[in-house]
Amino acid sequence: MRKQILLGTIVSMIGMSCMHEAYIDPNAPVNPPVIVTNPTSNSDTVCFNSEILPLYSTYCGSSGCHSAASHRSGVDVSSYAAIMQGIRAYRPNSSNYYTIIGNGMPPRSSPQLSSTQIALISKWISQGALNTNCINSCDTSKYTYSNPIQTLINNNCIGCHGTKPGSGNVYLGDYASTKAYITANQTLFLNAINHSTSLTAAQRMPPANKMADCQIAQFSKWITKGFPQ
Repeated sequence: MRKQILLGTIVSMIGMSCMHEAYIDPNAPVNPPVIVTNPTSNSDTVCFNSEILPLYSTYCGSSGCHSAASHRSGVDVSSYAAIMQGIRAYRPNSSNYYTIIGNGMPPRSSPQLSSTQIALISKWISQGALNTNCINSCDTSKYTYSNPIQTLINNNCIGCHGTKPGSGNVYLGDYASTKAYITANQTLFLNAINHSTSLTAAQRMPPANKMADCQIAQFSKWITKGFPQ
């Protein structure tokens, strides 16, 4: 009887310990094709669709580099599945498509990701590198160049249009150049960021994914209000 009681106690203790410790199978796939929808805009979860994909697309996937069409050196960063070929979930320092940032990619002659952007990619990988598709919201009462237009440009456009003359001769590397280009091409620009079907797929910007509606609204207000700085 005492042996049975002792055995039951040990089993119970093991069961309790399993409730508090997560076991990670080292042979389990590191890149699960998971799609997670997170409707909470204030969540700490990094959104692949609106935060990570635009960074890879604009800084690495510009025409002639690592886009779906060109895929130089066999690298394509135009989609979640493609990016995950060089990412190991939960392991930023073991992810080739992360560790190469600042170590040759993007090329030194091209715009570089900021420390904030690099940290965001690391955080996304550390959270499991999930294919998160969030419902985005933003403050549409804010529409100056300093907040948030410049950040939107940096995250969605600058990799292709941040070094003169810029892809397609479109340079958006500073306030004056951005204002001048949009003033001369307002309809085309608005159609591009709205992914209008009147344009070809190559003309829709950013090419990988349309910005959130609230971000497009911020751009539209910035333009109609006279490009406030």
